[in-house]
Amino acid sequence: MFALRQLSFLVLLLAVGCVRPSPNPLLNLPPTSTPEKRITPTPTLAPTGVPAPTETPTIIPTIAATVTPFYTGPLSPPCGLTLPILPETAVPLTAELNPDPDALAELREAVPETAAPALDRLLLRPDLAGLAAYRVGQETEGVYLNADAPMPLASVVKVITLAAYAEAVAAGELGGETPVPLADLEPFYLPGLDLGAHERGLAALAKAGRILPDETIRLEDVARLMIEFSSNAAADYLHLLLGQERIEQTAVTLGLATQTAPCPFLGQFLAMSNHTRRELSDYQALDAYLAEPAGYGREAMLLVDAFRADPAFRALYAERGQRPSLPVQRRFSDTLNPQASAGDYAGLMARLAQNGLSGGDSSFIARRLLEWPMQYPANQELFSNLGFKNGALPGVLTVVYYAYPIGETTPVVVALFFRDVPNQTYQRWRRADFPPHDELARWLLVVPAAIPILRRAISP
Repeated sequence: MFALRQLSFLVLLLAVGCVRPSPNPLLNLPPTSTPEKRITPTPTLAPTGVPAPTETPTIIPTIAATVTPFYTGPLSPPCGLTLPILPETAVPLTAELNPDPDALAELREAVPETAAPALDRLLLRPDLAGLAAYRVGQETEGVYLNADAPMPLASVVKVITLAAYAEAVAAGELGGETPVPLADLEPFYLPGLDLGAHERGLAALAKAGRILPDETIRLEDVARLMIEFSSNAAADYLHLLLGQERIEQTAVTLGLATQTAPCPFLGQFLAMSNHTRRELSDYQALDAYLAEPAGYGREAMLLVDAFRADPAFRALYAERGQRPSLPVQRRFSDTLNPQASAGDYAGLMARLAQNGLSGGDSSFIARRLLEWPMQYPANQELFSNLGFKNGALPGVLTVVYYAYPIGETTPVVVALFFRDVPNQTYQRWRRADFPPHDELARWLLVVPAAIPILRRAISP
């Protein structure tokens, strides 16, 4: 029997959702012409604002029941309708590398100094890293490390929401020009939980004149906030607009075999700690979630509904806030954050790079948003197209790329995931102008010949 009706407060300085991109990003160049792949379109939805929860109100059994439930309004479908909350199978991990001395010496000579710390981390703790990098069409010559093992995604999971959004717009179910009141995003926003991403994104939209006098923005700019600035509020708004069923079905349709159920970031953060928890510590609550994952899926969405639909709940949260300990944040991020493998996400980036959604229109919409780093001249000198998403949670650093180097007609893809990164290292990398994990991934894009060098060094 599950569901924490009494959950205590959270004001995390979580490194969630958004890592400041390296000063090497790109924008809105038309996608290269590549053969179009087809997938089955996902289910339809009404092209309206975020719907109110529609399920019949229920009282969910709780671990520490209260006399008065904190929210008894209509409920949204829980996380985990189609996909599991936790990975269903354990994949053996490479726990130790025995690199060839000559290959390792060649690798250390070639790797950029800015990427060396990530390489050292990968060599020291290969069991805590996932890597898949290859040129499309030459997959057997790529480099892989724990490429089939599910690992926490942080904001990289937003690529699924982007694909679902692009399909809905291309099908005419949603309109990219539809005005969205900024006030509609506010009930999804938890200050301090996305490294200032949401506020930076709104400031950039205001500077570009994209916020209208009536305080609305286009729906496409909500998607831009999610991808370019990694706003969790924007991601959750789109998540609820599209619906949990469609988000999960999109992951299935995209062939993400290792994907666990994406759950709104708001629900994840509130599940870590909030003002309603009384009899259970945050650690006890986390243990209970892990013991009954379906209960977590219900509870997380219940908290989302309470926060977005009940101003009194939000006011109490703001008034009584406390933040969970760093160990709770790290353990939650390592277990209940949505997971998938580096191999699956490298394949997803390859699919997007080759216009592999259900049609040319949906592929173009997704690529136009993913390729925002092409606005930077440094990237324009290296690539004709570059798609990018990164993410961070305490102890978790992730990045995915596709790129067409200048003059090349096939893309290179990289997915690099680190988990359980020591806190000092995590903070240092996250704040770096040139984050080492991102620099290592970019090196493999800029110099594809580095892929076989890395492969020779780390292959068993």
